[in-house]
Amino acid sequence: MSQTPASIEQPGQVECLMMQLHDRQLLLPNVTVAEIIPFSQLMTTNSSVNWVIGSIQWRGVGIPVICYELLNGTAAPRPSPSARFAVINGVGRHTGMPFFGMLVQGIPKLNKVLESDIQQVDAVMGMGAMDQMAISVDGESAFIPDLEQIEAHLLAVL
Repeated sequence: MSQTPASIEQPGQVECLMMQLHDRQLLLPNVTVAEIIPFSQLMTTNSSVNWVIGSIQWRGVGIPVICYELLNGTAAPRPSPSARFAVINGVGRHTGMPFFGMLVQGIPKLNKVLESDIQQVDAVMGMGAMDQMAISVDGESAFIPDLEQIEAHLLAVL
């Protein structure tokens, strides 16, 4: 039985990013993430919720930045020199907010994933309100976030 080298794409394979947060990883399709940028100065916002941690200028556009942990009902991460912002493409049809930022820890890891590689698991760490599914991919635990719900929450408070 021959194995296909990891560098050769297979039908149904999706390039994904494994993004490290403080206490968990998120798995997102690569096309969902517009860019990973260095931690830059946050501008304050008039948000009434603590999980909108500010906004940043990205390519001449002001975009809101969220802390996934706070939105998900867990503690905020400690400041980290490896922190970055993931610029997420909006998933809805909301022209007023085509992107939002998410605080992540470190540089995400690119994974080529087949649907058959993803196994739904019971979340040992506990599912949060914004977690769509707890999974295991190649022995690594991760969560798939509910981007539509995150976007709806953002639109409701901005």
